[in-house]
Formats: sequence, C-alpha cells, structure tokens
Amino acid sequence: MAYQVEIIPSGTHFETEEKESLLHAALRAGLNVDHGCTNGACGHCKVRVLNGELSRIRHHDFILGDAEKSAGDILMCCHSARSDLKLEASLATDGSDIPIQEITTRIRRLEHVDDNTLRLYLRTPRGKTLRFIAGQHAVLNLGNNLQRELPIASCPCDGLNLEFHLHRDSSDAFTNAIFEHAKKSMSIHISAPCNGITLVENDPSPILFIAWGIGFAPVQSLIENCLSLAFQQEMVFHWVVHEHEKHYADGYCRSTSDAIDNFHYNPVQTTTATEAIEEILNWHDNVEPWRSYIFAPPAIIDSVIDALSEKGLAKEKIQSDPIVA
Repeated sequence: MAYQVEIIPSGTHFETEEKESLLHAALRAGLNVDHGCTNGACGHCKVRVLNGELSRIRHHDFILGDAEKSAGDILMCCHSARSDLKLEASLATDGSDIPIQEITTRIRRLEHVDDNTLRLYLRTPRGKTLRFIAGQHAVLNLGNNLQRELPIASCPCDGLNLEFHLHRDSSDAFTNAIFEHAKKSMSIHISAPCNGITLVENDPSPILFIAWGIGFAPVQSLIENCLSLAFQQEMVFHWVVHEHEKHYADGYCRSTSDAIDNFHYNPVQTTTATEAIEEILNWHDNVEPWRSYIFAPPAIIDSVIDALSEKGLAKEKIQSDPIVA
C-alpha cells in the first residue's frame, strides 16, 4: 500500500510504500533530505513527525533524547509509514547546502567502454554514504599527488554506489594511473561534493542538455534526477562525439527516450564543433523558451553559448560546466 508524505516548510510531497524506509522513498523521489549512514548510526536523517502513524523497521544506535522523542523526532532510515504523513524537515536546494564529505571508497568495477573511455564504479563504506546534488563534482585522490576533480555520473538517490567517467590522456598521470593500474577493491579517497552545476528545479522551461564526449557523465546524473522528480517539461539531450568515437551509453539514452514521452535524444557524430552546433540548432525551431545546460571543453562552451544567444536564448538561462571531452 502506498502513502503520501508531505515535507514542510517546503510543501514537497513524495510517495512511500508500506515497509519502505522513509529515507529510501524520499531519495527515490529525488528529494535531497539530510542523511549519512542510512542505517541508524549517524542521526543525520532526523525529522519531526507532525501527523500520521509510523512503523519502526530497524534498530538504530543513534540515541534520541527524551525531549526529542516527546517532540516527535524520528530517524527516516529506520521508520516506514502506516498512514499518510506530515514531516518537518529541511531539503538541500543547491550545492552550498551540503557540507564537504571525506570518504575512502573502493573500486567496485572498471568498465572499459572503448580504448580511451572508462566508467569507474566506486562503493562507499556502508556506514558513510555520499550526499550530493545531481550535477556536482568530487575530487578523487589516489595518493602520490595524483588527484582529479570529476563530475559524479550516478544518481543522488544512491550515495553508496558512485560512478565516474574518464577519458584517457597520455600526458596526464592521473588518468594513466587509472587506466593502467586501477584494480577492483583498490581504495580511492574522495572529497565531495564540490562545484558543478545543478538543476533549477522551480523553472518550468523545457530543458536542453548539450554534452561533448564524457560530458555525458553529469547529464546522466541530471537525467536520473529529473526522472525521480517527475519533471513534466520537455527535455532534449544532444550528445556530441568526434567522428572516430562512439556514444558509449547510446543504449541507455535510447531506452530512456523510448520509455519517457517528454525526453528526446539526439546523438551527434561530426568532425568539427561547428558542424555539431549547426545540427543542434537545426533541431530547434525556437530556443527562446528553453533552459540549457552545457557540458563541454571551454572553447566549445563559448561557441555554443554564442550560437544559442544569437538564436534568441537569453544568456541567464544558460548554465555551463567545462569538461575535458
């Protein structure tokens, strides 16, 4: 049985299933509620119950004081709904609302999608998941002065399993170390979240995602977040790769486009940035109503912004994140 949960003061609603933890349901719905361990140890997911009935689904080591219990405070990770609920809790609305977290992760999987592109999957300790907003970055540190800031490609709904995309650069010691020496279970320290660009959630404008190469990584996270939040506006994703490269997540993009009526995918494979920009602009009769998020090398970002602006899209409705493609 499903129940409706209202969060105040934001007025946000989400649906939860019987016996599902309130925290899991909120994260699944794309809401950035405070949380940490997800197993009752840290107390970060404490909220106040204003109305409704609950079931306790697991023990928690975090100790609530008598005054907190009397006021109706509970841990979302350890309770499920038995009726519709009204909870008092704060939600993160942008990256500045979330503190930097230092976590030592381990490599769960390395997926070499081609000779020069790798998907890196990390797992955090079960008692220390990462809290972040879609579109944000993390700094990965291998030790020996080898570190790199990368966009997080995974959904904020699962802070236990993290994904990053890397492009091989023969002149870069960090990417060489990952491509040549990284192995399953190897530890990687991350510091996150930081930088990046996040969705303007209260803007009803249709969304225009544009990415070059591994600029797909943050777009994947943003798409997952849009789907979790059940965005109703039209979304178009233009993904550009060079002539000799491939769209390494083409299946994901096509299946999402097939399943979601308001999501459209346009793979672009060209020899020059100018050709790619022309193809993107030819897709749209009018770009003025849109909000655009661009993930590409800096010089290409400038060219795309100029082209969109010339066609009528206000620069204040364009956000960009420079990515080495």
